Amino acid sequence: MGLSKTATEKPRVAIERFGTSRYGLWGSPKLQEGDGDNGGVMKTEHLYYFKCLAEVLNYTQASQKLYIGQPTLSSAIKNLENEIGAMLFVRNKGSHIELTEAGVCFYNQVTLALQNLEKGINMAQEASGSTHEVIRLGTLYCMQGRAWSQALNQFKQQCDINFRIEIEHAYSPELIRKLRSGALDVAFASHVPGDTDMRHVFCRTQPLVLGVHVNHPLAKRESVSLADLQGERIYTYAESSPVTGALEELINKYDLTVRQSYFDEVSMSSLVAADENNVALFCYSFLCDAFDEVVCIPVSDVPADFHKIYMVYKRDQHQLRVVQEFIDFMSEFMITDTFKELSTFKERSSTLKYIGFYF
Repeated sequence: MGLSKTATEKPRVAIERFGTSRYGLWGSPKLQEGDGDNGGVMKTEHLYYFKCLAEVLNYTQASQKLYIGQPTLSSAIKNLENEIGAMLFVRNKGSHIELTEAGVCFYNQVTLALQNLEKGINMAQEASGSTHEVIRLGTLYCMQGRAWSQALNQFKQQCDINFRIEIEHAYSPELIRKLRSGALDVAFASHVPGDTDMRHVFCRTQPLVLGVHVNHPLAKRESVSLADLQGERIYTYAESSPVTGALEELINKYDLTVRQSYFDEVSMSSLVAADENNVALFCYSFLCDAFDEVVCIPVSDVPADFHKIYMVYKRDQHQLRVVQEFIDFMSEFMITDTFKELSTFKERSSTLKYIGFYF
C-alpha cells in the first residue's frame, strides 16, 4: 500500500526529533501498561511495543511476547501513528499485518534509537563516577535460600567495585518483559515463548511435586505417580504459564482432570491447606513450607529436571562493568560443586510433615 508524499515526510521529521524532551526518550525505559491517552508525549515503552510488532507482524503474537493485553498494544500503536501523523501498519486478510513505507523507515530508526538509548544510559552511569553502581536483578520467588545467599555474598567479597543490588521478585513472563524494557539487568527465570532475543545460562532445576493436605490419604506416601492422581481434584498452573506445555503432555497422557488457573505455588498451596480434598501439581518452592497443613510429595514418573531455571540477560547489549562481572561470576559459580550441593533436592525430617528443598 503506497503512502502519499505528505505521509512519508512526517515520519522523517519525527525521527529527526528523537532524543528531544518531547518524546521522553532519555527518561527511564520503564514499562507502564494501559496508559490510554499519552498527552502528546511519545512514551519509550510504545517504541518497544512497535518494534516487537514490526518483527512478528501479528498483534496476538506480539501481545503474548510482550505479556500485555492486545487492546493495550493496539492503543499504543494508534497513539504512535497519531503522534507521527502516518500509518505504520496496514492490515491484510486475517490477522496478518505489514509495515507501510513509513513503518519500515520508523522501524529502522527506532531500532537504532533504542540500542543507543540503552548503551547511553549504561555508559553515562559508568562515566558519572557515582559511588555506587546498581545491579538490578529479577528473580523467581523460588530463588532463595543458602545457594542464592552464598553466591551474592561471595560476589560482594571479590568484586572491587562499589555497588548495590536491587532485587525484584516476579514470575517469568513479567521478568522477561522487564528485561526487554530495560528495567532489569539480569533475571533468573524459565524459558518463555519468544525469548530468543535473550541469552540463557542454565542455573538450576525445580522438580514437580504433588501438594496434598496432611489429612489426605496420599500424605504419608514417600512418592506418587501420576496414575495415582486419577479421580483427584487437581489444581495447577494457568495455561499461559511457561510450565504448562510440558505439564499438559503429562496430564493428557494420564487423562487427569485439572483446573488451570494459577501462576504461583503459594496460591495453590493455600487452596490445599483450606480443603483436604484438594491437591495441586506444581514445581516445588520453599515458600510452600509456610503451610503446615501442606505436604509436598515427589512425583516419581516425572524427570527431576522438570522445570529449568536460567540466568537470563539481553543479547548484544552493553552492560555496566559491575553487571558484566556479576554475569561472569554467576556463570562460573553455578557450575561449582558448592552451588550444586546447596541446590540439591533433599528430604527433610519426616516430623516436619513435608519434603523440602534447600534452595
